[in-house]
Amino acid sequence: MSRAVELRPATADDEAFLRRVFLDALSGAAGTHSGHRDPVLTLRYSSHTGERHDRHPGAMTSIITDGGEPAGSVTVDRNGPRIHLVDITVLTDRRGRGIASRVLADLLAAGDRMTLSVWSLNTAARRLCEQHGFSVVAEQFGYLLMATEAEG
Repeated sequence: MSRAVELRPATADDEAFLRRVFLDALSGAAGTHSGHRDPVLTLRYSSHTGERHDRHPGAMTSIITDGGEPAGSVTVDRNGPRIHLVDITVLTDRRGRGIASRVLADLLAAGDRMTLSVWSLNTAARRLCEQHGFSVVAEQFGYLLMATEAEG
């Protein structure tokens, strides 16, 4: 039986969880398991959230739940001509269960055109996006801009 994957708006009470999600993704990408209390990592988290807010001031972050338990986060910017998926991250111990795929499918179900950027070396994320109809439309600074419809 499939567990319910749902989204709920992130609140100030979710800050510690959002930090955990960021640090989990960071340690997974770097192949390390650094302590989550490291001051340098705290600085990186603050820098990341500040930059994301500056680039996407109207974006909304939601907590992804799997069977009622927090499993990750997703940030979506709906303030342009198309939806931009700013970030989707599932905790390492919850990956491989189709959680990100279900969230992506739900976002695409509205029928709106969507864009996102993915690190070019993140083959799993790229494959997931391609399975949902995204194709690469540009490459910049090691990231691939992907869209559900080719730029015209």
